[in-house]
Amino acid sequence: MTGGRCRLARLAVPALLLLANACVDIELRRIGPERPSRPPGCAVELIPGGKPSFEVVDVASGTVSCARKRDRCLDEMRKQACIVGADVVYGFSESTESMYLHITATYAARAVSDAR
Repeated sequence: MTGGRCRLARLAVPALLLLANACVDIELRRIGPERPSRPPGCAVELIPGGKPSFEVVDVASGTVSCARKRDRCLDEMRKQACIVGADVVYGFSESTESMYLHITATYAARAVSDAR
């Protein structure tokens, strides 16, 4: 019976690590005008430090939390930006807690006069 438990434990540990690496949590709240969603995979400019050099309308703010990988958080931020109709995410504030990275940012849309 002990050998069976060891095998099960060896299988469970990689499965738990896989789940931990896949874990992403997002909390967004609308702070500006409601905008239509943009298509999945839309172009989103990430500006980690400060504000954009062009006029924007803030539409949402929130925090993305991911296990271990910053790229996973950035991908989720891009995805959420498309959903809330934003094309810019700016002003990152990053923190870590245990194995989790938390990135708080503002989601915005270019002002009509600055739209490409």
